[in-house]
Amino acid sequence: MVETTHINGAEGGDMDDVRTPLATKSPTTTNGNGCLTNGHRSKGVANGHVDGEPNNKMHKYVDNDVLEGTDCGIWSFRPGWLQAFANKKAFLIVFCLTSVLQGMYYTYFVSVLTTIEKLFQIQSKTTGIIMSATEIGQIGGALLLTYYGGQGHRPKWIACGMLVFAAASILCSTPHFLFGPGEEFTANSVEPINASTYKMRELNARLCHDMSRFSRNFNSSISSKKVKSEPSKMIAPREIPSTADTMPSENFTDEQDSELVSIMPFYKGRMATRCDSPDNTAYQNRVRNAVLSVFFVSLLFIGIGATAVYTLGIPYIDDNVATRESPLYFGITIGVRIFGPVFGFLLGSFCTSIYVNFPFANPGISADDPQWIGAWWLGVFIVGAALILTSFLMMGFPRNLPPPPAPKSKSNGAASSKRRHQLPAILPKKQSNKKPSLKDFPAAMKRLLKNEILLYRTASSVLHILPIAGLYTFLPKYLESQFQLSATKANMISGMAGILVMGLGIFASGSFMRSFKPSARFVAKWIAASALAYSVGMVILMWLGCPLNDFVGLDAINPGRPGVQAVQACNATCECRLGEFAPICASDGKTYLSPCVAGCTKVQADGDDYTYMDCQCLGEGVTAKNGFCTLQCDNLKWYIVIFSFFVLIHSTSEVGSMLLTLRCVDPKDKAMALGLISFAIGLFGNVPCPVIYGAVVDSTCLFWEDNCGEPGACRLYDPENFRMMFHGLTAIIMLAAFIVDAVVCYKASSVRFHDDEIPTTETKPISLPLPPSNESAV
Repeated sequence: MVETTHINGAEGGDMDDVRTPLATKSPTTTNGNGCLTNGHRSKGVANGHVDGEPNNKMHKYVDNDVLEGTDCGIWSFRPGWLQAFANKKAFLIVFCLTSVLQGMYYTYFVSVLTTIEKLFQIQSKTTGIIMSATEIGQIGGALLLTYYGGQGHRPKWIACGMLVFAAASILCSTPHFLFGPGEEFTANSVEPINASTYKMRELNARLCHDMSRFSRNFNSSISSKKVKSEPSKMIAPREIPSTADTMPSENFTDEQDSELVSIMPFYKGRMATRCDSPDNTAYQNRVRNAVLSVFFVSLLFIGIGATAVYTLGIPYIDDNVATRESPLYFGITIGVRIFGPVFGFLLGSFCTSIYVNFPFANPGISADDPQWIGAWWLGVFIVGAALILTSFLMMGFPRNLPPPPAPKSKSNGAASSKRRHQLPAILPKKQSNKKPSLKDFPAAMKRLLKNEILLYRTASSVLHILPIAGLYTFLPKYLESQFQLSATKANMISGMAGILVMGLGIFASGSFMRSFKPSARFVAKWIAASALAYSVGMVILMWLGCPLNDFVGLDAINPGRPGVQAVQACNATCECRLGEFAPICASDGKTYLSPCVAGCTKVQADGDDYTYMDCQCLGEGVTAKNGFCTLQCDNLKWYIVIFSFFVLIHSTSEVGSMLLTLRCVDPKDKAMALGLISFAIGLFGNVPCPVIYGAVVDSTCLFWEDNCGEPGACRLYDPENFRMMFHGLTAIIMLAAFIVDAVVCYKASSVRFHDDEIPTTETKPISLPLPPSNESAV
């Protein structure tokens, strides 16, 4: 049945705040889930007769009040040439650029996590908690921000969120300027030395030295630690006495004694001078706590700023494009957004290939060296500055996009019932001048919470994002550990093999939905199938990895660990420092925990490479190089292929997932619906996700670096346990998502994606007054 409204040259009835000389309103019926069954679009009336076919948009005459707030510009700067950019395509370009920059920041920060952990001695579970700050900010701002911003000037709200994001991202770099590039260039030294000389002295400090000659308390402090007879296994690294107890003797006559004097400031490693007294230990703890606090506050505000872009930008696009164009625009929006993480990993790969002390001297080692510290702070400036510039472009867009010029009407007579009226424009909905009130917020929330499909979609979104976010947060670390890659290579693979493929899948699904117009139930079934496929893929990847090479020295730290050969006490007098991780690869194919553990007594520079010689635990004539031995395993390429394939399958559900969410609610609730999902994803997905995955990653650690007597960063993981637990957890959570998606499939038949899904009803022609001659039909 069609409700009619008679208008005699005046405004008649509530027509969605749009003045029109003649129109009809379709009954707005809802199903039991609170979902509109008319596809959210009204039927139109042309020249006094009801058009029997559904239109994408209502046939309306434009009133000047509707066009208020459609000028491009900032404040009073609104030149005529700028108005050419007040259209959906220009907004789409700026919005996609904004999404790319935001995505860049997230994955860039993930790509430098390993570097930050190594530099400031932070555990993975701690960085997981810090990463959750972004989601805490999202939780705090999602609902109220979408409620107020959704009824206000959305481009300005988005621009303000971008400025908050940019300022917070730049704040993340301040630890570098407050505490310096690390302790490598801050150790006490009698005379100024260049980087290469410093590096040689540091490498000499890692060699096997008989430190008993340095102790004036030889009989009491050192002799008690020296073995009297050779045990059956290698002597474990141990705690070295404080430098206060190891002052050199008065008389040194040979070159070796002089060399020991020169390396004493370096002997205990980077933390030596700061761990010698309780005050210095407390200082190190204060530095770490200050760094964590800066990161937490920065990521908190980043979460608040990012919420505005996603939850307000998507409804703004949906309100200004035709229904049939929505899948294509969403495919472009989400697909281009995926390139942000790709560029973020590439930027991280570039920045980690630059030494942290940029633009000053390089320490004389390559980026493949385990001791390398990349310029983790550099990328945040690039992203932050670009966001500030883009925010001004976003701020220039109007509250409502104006409709394109209307074509001239060919006839004032009755339109043929056989011809579908072609709409020239999508008219912006005039928003009420009434400001949103907090007292109306509970009613809006109640309306959403009574929508069953939206609630199931929310649960599904949480279960989809939780394992994917956890996987990508620690994927570079996994690749570094499992396949012994440098941070630069791991970031490159994470960006290209995972996220770039995801973007291709999203583009393809958007084009498919625009061309074939699948039903809501079909889309819901595809979402469920993609979740099941992803879970199966993770199970396959549980069995695809590489073993740990022969690693000598771990048996002394982890007694009883299988697969590590025991060696004789060839380094019994070396006094190797507990917690030092400086792996070297011997020419016999074995990796040693450090030069000291291998009993090496000499090191020789060869360009940027270093060769260790005269190693007591190696065979005669056997030398060693810095870093791990080459991994004899070809599974990396198969891992990339299989991982990319299942990522591609899962990514094809993204556009359908977005449409299903937007189409199952009242149009005025679209921003609030996305805010509710963002709130739930943050609270139940992204907040616990890095904590859970961080704890799982830490549980597979084999070697913790020493941080003044406390565990610092993990430097070596058990590859088999890491692989099984990392992918197994992801598979279990995604399987739970499949179960929830199956419920959505059952209920999705009540949702209409397209106008032509609306059942046609017979209507009689209704005679209405013709429009005034001075108005043109739109």
